Amino acid sequence: MQRIVLSLTASLLALGVTLAPFALARPDATAAPLIEGKTQPILLARMVVTATPLPE
Repeated sequence: MQRIVLSLTASLLALGVTLAPFALARPDATAAPLIEGKTQPILLARMVVTATPLPE
């Protein structure tokens, strides 16, 4: 019984450490604007993409 309690405690502690950064993160102050699309709204936001050349 003690092993089960220790295992559950360790699992919950690991889950809390893993999820803590997401809970503490604040959303951006400036939200990206939405425009009305034909079937769904379109989010106008900037994305940064980095690419590496493929080997030939």
